[in-house]
Amino acid sequence: MAYLETIDASDRLDGTPKGLRMRQVPPETGRFLAILAAGAPPGQLLEIGTSAGYSGLWLSLACRQREQRLTTFEVDAEKVKLAGETFRLAGVEDVVQLVQGDARLRLADNALNHRDVLEPFIQHALSDDRVDGLVVPVGNGVLLCRKI
Repeated sequence: MAYLETIDASDRLDGTPKGLRMRQVPPETGRFLAILAAGAPPGQLLEIGTSAGYSGLWLSLACRQREQRLTTFEVDAEKVKLAGETFRLAGVEDVVQLVQGDARLRLADNALNHRDVLEPFIQHALSDDRVDGLVVPVGNGVLLCRKI
């Protein structure tokens, strides 16, 4: 995780264009997700937007504890390669299923600092009677939803 944190920090400082960055969550968001997932009710763990695998590493900690697998989706082929290598080097391939493709679902990280852009989606998710959701002020803000 420290290696990916170093690359992410460097990308942000050296002006690497957003489209080429790994776009990973801040460490406090990763920790929050791992704690939350470890104590979640039984069910599948699903991640949309793997990037280089940083948040997947955090979630794999919960998966080990829960004796289950994480399924994580990424559309960018280069990021799939990076994530595959991340999961291999970390020794978590047994608990992480990496899928290259579009999950056709939505997740909102940056729900606070990009609220103006994400507002229609956030309101749609929060008004859907099939889910229980809220925006959590961790990192840049996480829209957290669970199926009810």
